[in-house]
Amino acid sequence: MDKFLLPLFVINLLLTLTDAAVGYHAAPALMRHFTPDEVTAEHSTAGMRGMLGLVVALYMFFNCYGYYRGSGVILLVVTGVILADMVAQIALRKRADRRGGE
Repeated sequence: MDKFLLPLFVINLLLTLTDAAVGYHAAPALMRHFTPDEVTAEHSTAGMRGMLGLVVALYMFFNCYGYYRGSGVILLVVTGVILADMVAQIALRKRADRRGGE
């Protein structure tokens, strides 16, 4: 498993950046769907984007923790969580877009 630590670390770094980009662009669609007025949606989007920084920091903390501790299990768990987060964001955005078009 030691030979996979660096590739997993790099993959997680790229996945984290991709997840942040997806979240940044998915936030407005989600907030427009869940909040009735535009002003509230804008404030909610700003708050959601602000929390995105915290999520990215947590992903990178655990990614670095797993890499420097030499734990492939932690890196695999982080990979799974990031992928689940990305899939959920994409699914919610598509759902919100579908409902917004009705």
